[in-house]
Amino acid sequence: MNRRSLFPLVIAVMAALIYFFVLNLAQGNLAKSQKMETVAVAGLDLPEGTQLKRTHIRTAEIPLSYIQKDAYVLSKGANLSDIENLVTRVSIAKGNQITKPSLSSLSPEMGISLKVQPGNRAYILEVKNQVAKMIKPGDKVDILITFDAQLKNSNKEKMSVIILQNILVLGVGSNLGQGLDSAAKNKNKEDEQNSAAFSDMSTLSLSLGLEAPQYLALAEEEGEITVVVRAPGDMNENSVPITSFSSLFN
Repeated sequence: MNRRSLFPLVIAVMAALIYFFVLNLAQGNLAKSQKMETVAVAGLDLPEGTQLKRTHIRTAEIPLSYIQKDAYVLSKGANLSDIENLVTRVSIAKGNQITKPSLSSLSPEMGISLKVQPGNRAYILEVKNQVAKMIKPGDKVDILITFDAQLKNSNKEKMSVIILQNILVLGVGSNLGQGLDSAAKNKNKEDEQNSAAFSDMSTLSLSLGLEAPQYLALAEEEGEITVVVRAPGDMNENSVPITSFSSLFN
């Protein structure tokens, strides 16, 4: 067989090799694109401004080629804990993938209303900075009022009474608790320091039932408010009598 007759055979072999190489590459890319990954998706319709809880999130197996950019891919190291307590910047329909740009850290800019339980109200109570520094979001507190009581003999006497018990602290100043990333925490700390430079007062955001804000508003007008911090897990509400100054010596 001469060289001229071998040339078409060589070309045919090379074409076959190239074909099989391209075919294998295409099959590899197809297999890769069809690889399933575990992704975080909305478990129900999530309106804008929803603070995410574990019950809002579920997982789904989705082909790699259909995963959205910046989605929370759990099979590649993302954790559900990274998502919990963040706030939706846009509405996310049930079953849609949850992406990083669609969420934001909980911050004062998002508003305290996101943390208020249905049926409750957020009451903003002004307290001294030194008191606020000792309280954290999620703490439970009791509220006391100390006031001048008018006695029957027309004399006045200092008295103190607990008016509210087992009250949840939603926020302290601009610190609204979980969901803050490091940048937001640093910004809040800087804001608090700047505020403290001009005032010795801060605020507590308290979660109250419908009637409790009226009691606390009246108490602020009529006497001095004291905040008492509870131990973690202490949910008891006890009947405590009014204490007068004279009773301290009896």
